[in-house]
Amino acid sequence: MFTFHELKLPSRPESVSMPADDLSPSILIEQYAQQLRGQWLHRSFGDIRFWGFAVVRPNDQSFVVVSVQAEGDRLDLRLVHESRQGHETVLSIWSPRGLQLASGLVVARAARLVLGDCEAWSEDDAHYRIRTPRGEGSFPMESTPALRLGC
Repeated sequence: MFTFHELKLPSRPESVSMPADDLSPSILIEQYAQQLRGQWLHRSFGDIRFWGFAVVRPNDQSFVVVSVQAEGDRLDLRLVHESRQGHETVLSIWSPRGLQLASGLVVARAARLVLGDCEAWSEDDAHYRIRTPRGEGSFPMESTPALRLGC
């Protein structure tokens, strides 16, 4: 039997308890997946950012998460257009840490993020690299979370 540790967030109606980051990676990722399945499926959002970089034009379209899978140290979120038309796409997050759901979906740290033909990864503690169809570059992380899905 596993022992689960929880972090208590400030008391607000949309606040949730998140698993502690000191668990083994696969257990932590599965706990994140369970939290997302319970609280973030079918929520609409129009902003997808990798370390602050807008991967899709902000609020040009709305998406929903229709399923969440944990695979080793990777978390896969299956997204569709809010209208439920078009093809499903997968947002993959390697080694996510610091999941927050109080204001959108935020992952504080990640080793790598992939959505379609856009990919970003942590180069070191201070920089990330991103590759999109428009080009590739390295940028400072500053205090920006690795992933933000929001309205």
